[in-house]
Formats: sequence, C-alpha cells, structure tokens
Amino acid sequence: MKPKRIDVSLTPRPLEQIRPINIDYVKQNVRLTFGAPGIVLRKEVGDFVNIAWRDLFLWSGMLWDPKRFPRIMHDWIKFHYNARNWWDKDILSFLPWQKRLAFELFMPKSFSEVKDMKKVATRFLKNQEVMFRVGKSEYLENISKTDEHYYRVYENYECCGFGNVGAPLALVRLAMNGASISAIENEGKDWNIVETKCIGLGDPYCEHKMVPGEIDELKASLEKDASVIEEINDRLLNNILGFLVHGKPLMERPTLGSLIHIHELQRITRAPLALEKLKLIFRMGGAKAGKMLGERLMDSGLKEQEAVKDILRFIDHCKAGKIALDETLRISENCERFGHKTKEPSCYFTTGFLNGFFYVVKNQHVRETKCIAMEDPYCEWEFR
Repeated sequence: MKPKRIDVSLTPRPLEQIRPINIDYVKQNVRLTFGAPGIVLRKEVGDFVNIAWRDLFLWSGMLWDPKRFPRIMHDWIKFHYNARNWWDKDILSFLPWQKRLAFELFMPKSFSEVKDMKKVATRFLKNQEVMFRVGKSEYLENISKTDEHYYRVYENYECCGFGNVGAPLALVRLAMNGASISAIENEGKDWNIVETKCIGLGDPYCEHKMVPGEIDELKASLEKDASVIEEINDRLLNNILGFLVHGKPLMERPTLGSLIHIHELQRITRAPLALEKLKLIFRMGGAKAGKMLGERLMDSGLKEQEAVKDILRFIDHCKAGKIALDETLRISENCERFGHKTKEPSCYFTTGFLNGFFYVVKNQHVRETKCIAMEDPYCEWEFR
C-alpha cells in the first residue's frame, strides 16, 4: 500500500472535563502547592512514587513518536497550567484568607525585573524541592537580566540516571513552570523556558533560561532522535532489571532519593484524558515497556511465576498503588488515575504495561474492568 498521511486533531478538551473526582482533592492539591504541611492524599501507600515508574510512563510513550510526542506533552502541560481563569476563580479561592492576602501583597505585578523574578522564583522553587522533591533549585541572579532569567537545578528528577545521552531531557517542569509564571503574573506575558545545560548533555546539573515570548531553540530541544529515546529506555530497563535480579537500587539521587510526589506523574497521566490521540500512545508505549521488561526477565533465567512475583514486587516498591493478585489483578490507590473522574476504565499505560508483560511471560492478555476514576474501590484487570 502507498503511504498515506493522516492528520489528527490535537485540540484539548475543556478543562472542566478533566477535573479531579471531588473538590476536596483539588483543595488539597492547591494547599500543598502553596506550602501547606501535613497533607496526605493517598492514605494507604502515601503520596510519593519512584522515579522509575514515572519514567516508564513518559519515555516508553516516546518510543512511538519521538518527534511529536514531546512537543504534544509540552504544549498540553502549558495549556493546562496556564488557564488564567482557573487560577483566579478556583486555585486562589481555595487558599485560606491569610494565604490569599499574603499572595496578593507578595506577588509583583510584573516578573520582568531581576528583583521581582527572584522574589517569585525563590519561593516557588523552594516549594518544589520541599513538597515535591523535583530537584534542588537556585535562581541565578548574577547572570539574569530584564526579561531573561536563569535558574539551576541539581538532582533534577527528569534527567536522573540518563547522564550524557546526548540530548536535553527536561520537559514537564519546563512547561509547568513557564505556564504557572504566566498564569499568576498580572501582565499575562507568555513565559517560556528552555534548557541551556542538562545532565543528559553531560553537564553536572541542569540550567534553564526563562523569557517572555517564543524561544527559537525550544522546539528543536523538544524533538528527540529515536536513538536517544532507545538509549534512555535501554538504561531504564537495565536499571529495573538490576533491581529485580541483582538487588541493585533503582535510580537514586544523592540527597533527594528516588521518590517524587504523585503530582509529578499525574502531570503526564492527565494528558490522555484531554487528548484522544494520546490514549493509543500510552497504551502502546506501556505494552512495549511491559513486553521488553518481561523478555529481559525471562532471558535472565527466571521461571514464569518468579517473573510475575518480580513484576508485582517492582510495582509495589515503586508505590504505584497497593497491588494484589489472585484470579484478577487489583491496584488500590493506583497513581495513574488517583483523583480523576472518567466514565470508563482509563488506566491506559498500566493496562498496556500489564498486557505486554503477561503476554510475554504467560501468553495472557488483561482487560481493565474496574477503575478508581469510575469511583470503584480499586482498579481491576481480568485475565484472558
């Protein structure tokens, strides 16, 4: 057959269609983001997941479309977190009045000047480190200037374990930070961020430039060569295999460790609820990752049941949720869909991952029949 181009609309659904399950969940998220201590969202397994589980979601998806998938994810996150009306009407209204007042008094009207961006960046970057463990950041006042700001990130979770792969790797936080700054600035400029240094390029830390308006280098930095994506997935799977077979640690950072907040994963998993095309990419990326990991476990000499026990142990260790297996497989507080609301089972990546793994190991397929996003008590998969 002759090749044929198929253009697919990437227009996101309205934000109200992808809101979390209930208003209390939203309020807790907002208060946590603004520094409220002691908030726990998942009562059984806690609110932190292993970076390796998050990396499987993102990088296996890129196997299917390394040129466009990073850009789609970047643009989606920017759209989602740069909803000015959402900030004004919802997010700020969920804060206690003391916090709202402090926010209004503290926040400069414009972030163009170094002194003003320093005030904003110092507080928000510190929150990211303490609350979400995304990295240790500092605003670089000495090289920043009007409408051109720089900050440095040590132990960046987006690049951990992928040193010197030949490409800048940060994606989610670039879009998230730029969109958030745009949303809370009264002048409403479109702030964009690009990596100027990255662990993936062989640098000892990541460094980001933030400016209002378009950045010519940004688009090129988001597009990845297939060889880079393959190298990243190979390292990731070898790291997981080393953990399961040889007892080696998963990706660790010197001071921040291997865990990040569930929000950092959900910034990715929320996207297919809004973009129809991403459902297939997440399913197929998950199936590819599960298949490759299953093959490597079997090639290491494990028997079927040993491989199954190992994959359950891996999911449990990553704190993806509380997992149980008998006639069906169940995951309560599943991080992929925790806090969301859908009308059908929507654990696209997890379903793909389990399908790929169990097909290789036991020649079985799975089908999701229950989902916490449908207000079931847990996500459940039947074997076929």
